[in-house]
Amino acid sequence: MISYEKLPIELRNEIEASSKKVNISSNELIVSVGDKMNFIPFVMEGTVRVYVENEQVNKELLLYYVEGGQTCMMSIIAGFSDKKSKVSAETESDCSLMLIPANKIREWQIQYEEWNNLIISLFIDRYNDLITTIEALSFKKIEDRILNYLNSYKNESGDFILNKTNSEIANDIASSREVVSRTLKKLENDRKIKLIRG
Repeated sequence: MISYEKLPIELRNEIEASSKKVNISSNELIVSVGDKMNFIPFVMEGTVRVYVENEQVNKELLLYYVEGGQTCMMSIIAGFSDKKSKVSAETESDCSLMLIPANKIREWQIQYEEWNNLIISLFIDRYNDLITTIEALSFKKIEDRILNYLNSYKNESGDFILNKTNSEIANDIASSREVVSRTLKKLENDRKIKLIRG
């Protein structure tokens, strides 16, 4: 994945001069469905969770995470077409963001090959994320979906510590809290994970 640090210094200087820098605490909503995308959030540090939601059934579905040095494909699409956002985005951790004016995104696509490469690389990565999500929802058992989800939080030593409630996990994988709770208990009984209250 091409990242911000690999962009030419002149482009990075232009990004910083054109953008508004903001620091946002964890669990803050930064984009909601229906928002007009006048700016594109570029994550410098931290992680942003991008998801779709359906208020009729009160469910969310995690689409992907945006991490430091990356931006959001869905925001770029909305910004390109002067449309409203079809997704919501929330900070997963404390984040440092640059809010890039949407008109600059189009300008840099023409002016800088490196920016164009970054956007294409981003589209490919997010496309693969979305295909993985669709396949999991369509074909995988809930136990496999939860294990895959947990594995995405592994650290370098192969362990994972995830401080999320069963409801939050259920939202991320588009399931119910009851199903997630039952499956987590089964995985604990099978000695695949350890659950700790609080």
